[in-house]
Amino acid sequence: MSPSRIALGAVAALAMALPMATGSASAAEVWQSPSGNIRCAYTNQVGVACYMRHNGRIATLRSFGNSWVGWTRRGLPAGYVLGYGRVWRRSTFSCQSMTSGMQCRSSHTGHGFFISRESTYRW
Repeated sequence: MSPSRIALGAVAALAMALPMATGSASAAEVWQSPSGNIRCAYTNQVGVACYMRHNGRIATLRSFGNSWVGWTRRGLPAGYVLGYGRVWRRSTFSCQSMTSGMQCRSSHTGHGFFISRESTYRW
């Protein structure tokens, strides 16, 4: 399976899990940058994904897996605002909101991604 198909599968899994979430942080959680252009979601045992509303760019980081970047037409809903300079943490994941974009990583795998209007990359 190609990396882009894996990334889109991760986004689909995250997006489908969100409506079923019970509202607890352990089930699913959604947040966004102060500008509202970057929307992110975390689903327990699935991973983290961030979506760029401006251009449809997506970056995903799977639990116990790699990070991937690609494009999608399927976005993520709005969530609470993660202020610039603030860090969101759950399980082995952390995401930092910056004026330049959103950076997410896993302390378990060492993989991560950065997403912004100008560029998106993974490691």
